[in-house]
Amino acid sequence: MGIEFDDAAASRLVGCAVEVALTLRASAGPRRSTAEAALLDVDGAYARLFETARVTESADRVRLAKELERLAGQLRIVQRQADEERQRSADLAAWQRREADRELVRIAGGVPMQPVLDWSSAVFDPKPSSTPKRPSPVSATFSARTRQRTGGGRSGGRSSADPTRLRQFSATARAQDASTEQDMLRVRNAWTAFTSRCSWVPVDGATLPGGFGDYLAENAEDASWIERVADAFSAAGGGSLADTALDAAAASTLPPGLQRLLDPSLTPAEVAAIWAALGFTDADVRALPLTTQLQFAGLDGVPAAQRDIASRAVLSAAVRDPERLYRLMGLAYTYGAVSLEEFTEQVIALRDGLNRADQLAGRLKAPSAAVAQLVGFGVSNGALVAAVVLGDLDTASNVTVNVPGAMTTLNSMGEKVRAANELLFAAGQRGSAEDSFAVVSWLGYRAPGVIEVPRQDRAHAGGANLASFLDGIHDSRGTAPRSVTVLGHSYGSTTAAEALAQTRHRVDSFITYGSVGFTDTTRPEHLNVDRVYATEGANDHTAILGRIGRTDPRDLPDVDTFSAEAARGTKAVTGHDMYPEAGGVGYLSPDATSQRSIAKIIATGKP
Repeated sequence: MGIEFDDAAASRLVGCAVEVALTLRASAGPRRSTAEAALLDVDGAYARLFETARVTESADRVRLAKELERLAGQLRIVQRQADEERQRSADLAAWQRREADRELVRIAGGVPMQPVLDWSSAVFDPKPSSTPKRPSPVSATFSARTRQRTGGGRSGGRSSADPTRLRQFSATARAQDASTEQDMLRVRNAWTAFTSRCSWVPVDGATLPGGFGDYLAENAEDASWIERVADAFSAAGGGSLADTALDAAAASTLPPGLQRLLDPSLTPAEVAAIWAALGFTDADVRALPLTTQLQFAGLDGVPAAQRDIASRAVLSAAVRDPERLYRLMGLAYTYGAVSLEEFTEQVIALRDGLNRADQLAGRLKAPSAAVAQLVGFGVSNGALVAAVVLGDLDTASNVTVNVPGAMTTLNSMGEKVRAANELLFAAGQRGSAEDSFAVVSWLGYRAPGVIEVPRQDRAHAGGANLASFLDGIHDSRGTAPRSVTVLGHSYGSTTAAEALAQTRHRVDSFITYGSVGFTDTTRPEHLNVDRVYATEGANDHTAILGRIGRTDPRDLPDVDTFSAEAARGTKAVTGHDMYPEAGGVGYLSPDATSQRSIAKIIATGKP
């Protein structure tokens, strides 16, 4: 009898814990330097409050990294114990078979020197232990400490600060924490997978996932607090302010329910529950401050209609004043982030792509809703990200999420929207009269550059984002979609596979096209999906170059393949492109064999 222990789930959590711990340690220096620069011109009681908060954050960061490393060490031990238990069980079963054979000989009789043979087998083939090995308990415990942010006014003193430096620190901290939040999602998802698939291992404590979220929530409140203090100094025109006045200005003005909604540690299901209790209307969302709308746009678990309102408001502000939003999003202070010029180009391209989506949506036929939605406009790993929906994500019975591959930026949103429109039309022709469709062009992660394709870094971060987005689709709706399909093109399939190993809600179909492959720890049986499909064109000479160190999903058991070559009335894919503008046939071109098959899977579940 086997034990309930999934080596792949354990290995994924080990790798995740080690990587996140290293990232936490590596980011400590830059954060400390930025904080110290902000403190250069701060005097008075608030200088002490800022320094205390900085020291507390730094200490908690180290404690969290140590706990992740300790968790990885515990997991390596139980992995070894699992191997030993499986070996013990296998050795015992083999010995029992040999003993049964010897017993048959004894029963038959007539063997000379039987006592000697019995003695020999007892000496040279002793019975292995029949006592199952008990695994060591695993614990993952961490709690973040709360930070004092007011109280300096009791002394009647005054404080001074440079608001520009304070805002620089706040923006940098927010950008860094946005990346750390993705790491938290990875840890939380990997922990959930481990505990659900490795029940053989007892768990003594599991406060780390929640504590990680609390740590980020404290960081987020620090950033908001410092921004409010900076605003107070700006409004005063410089100089010093009474600590009592700063105490009043530093207090959060957001209502408690909204503060809770914006807590970065929440799951999409928790966000959905808080959202329902708030009773917000569309007008309420429009009335939120721009900084709050920016946070709101990225909340998986909030209905797409309300995220659309917030995302469009942020996009409009970015078009009007790119430099302001570039700084507000923390990109001016993020190493490796898109430049202001790239930011401006991508904002304009997203606006144009969204306008095109609005035009195309007006042509959608009932029962699909004639709307387009912008969800999740924001930043991930220093890149601009967003998703555009054709159809109504809140009500469609049939939802498709398309994940693009390497080199993708928001500059290509117009192309992705046109591909989605053709796919929605083709699927609608194959669905029943009652089916309504929504197709999401999900550019919600920083796609890798060419030299990054062999690595998994972007897939890890993007997979955490996508898993949260997919779960949020279910959690934000009153009625779950009848069918959810995830498409992954090129590196997008690698990212989607990471996501589908982490989702709570099951996906009906996962389709890879021109895939750069799965890692050894990613197999169909590890994915929370009913069916996995794959296709690749004979003239696609790019996908294979990205599969260095990865496995072609077409070579895996339990993956159904379908053709991307010419068929009656359709054409073969001519390269690696998803949807070439001109000259060539892409995987989602309307006359491609692969597009017809993908549309049929979306509509019926079968190619």
